[in-house]
Amino acid sequence: MANPEDNQWQSSLDAIDLSAIEALKKLKLEQDVLDERLKAMEDLKGEVASAVYLRVREDYQKRQSSLDEQSRPLKQAARDQYARLRTLLARFEADHEAVKLDQQELELRHKLGEFDDKEFARRIKAIESAVKDKAEARARALELKARFLEAFHAESELEGETTPLPKGRVDSAATQQFSVLTPADLAVAEARTSEVPKVGGNEPPGRTQIMPVIDIPDPVPSAAGAATQIFRPARLIPQNPEAGKQTYPLALKPITLGAAAGCDVRIGGPGVDAKHAQISATMSGFTIVDMNTKHGTRVNAEKVRERTLRHDDVIQVGAARYVFREG
Repeated sequence: MANPEDNQWQSSLDAIDLSAIEALKKLKLEQDVLDERLKAMEDLKGEVASAVYLRVREDYQKRQSSLDEQSRPLKQAARDQYARLRTLLARFEADHEAVKLDQQELELRHKLGEFDDKEFARRIKAIESAVKDKAEARARALELKARFLEAFHAESELEGETTPLPKGRVDSAATQQFSVLTPADLAVAEARTSEVPKVGGNEPPGRTQIMPVIDIPDPVPSAAGAATQIFRPARLIPQNPEAGKQTYPLALKPITLGAAAGCDVRIGGPGVDAKHAQISATMSGFTIVDMNTKHGTRVNAEKVRERTLRHDDVIQVGAARYVFREG
């Protein structure tokens, strides 16, 4: 008999509407093609007449604007659904952590002699079943999250935050204003480098305020002569068939991802270089570096050259997707 709670989370995830995502993925593919063509045009600019270059660029930018208009309502619909998914994922994460704590508590009580092996076996069986159910709910939600990310250039765009436009893309709705320092301003700034500016002074409205450089002393080195690094283990968890079924632990030794037989995480299929990416432990955490590949490495659907990984980041190499998980 199916667990009612299991049926409930299945129904909640099944209710997430992905229709906007599928339409956006097609539009994003067209946008990416136009972005690549605009970038390639810069290398070919000197081979054609300026009129030809401007005509083609204008055509591509108009087509980009048209795709942006088509994408706008679809993106809003996708964000609405993604907000529901994030709420569910947060709940599944909390439930999973809670049941893992229950499991640890039970094991501790057993070691302390609170109940015998037979009673422990009976209780642990029920908890292990709950752990499995919670893990499945969490994994399914993360799989849906990865599908949402495929339709956007960056996770921040999916969450409704401002995302930098690709090179060559024009945003006619946004303008930027800059304050230009005059020679007189620079002279004043140089003369005041040792002064502390007063808050609420009588400077004219709109006058550029120059803050002096604050001399911050270097941090005091530790007794060992170097900063102490707190190391937290992590792992890569496969999220689709292309990534396989093996979970890869991350430690101090760097690991490589790619198609070559010598890679720690071997990935097949199109779009994967022999040595595609590397993950290393750094002072700021685990960092992934793309090895100057043709198709690139993505984190949360965004192409990256180097990125410090965060808990639940989705890494994509070729078609293979992995979730970075700390702890």
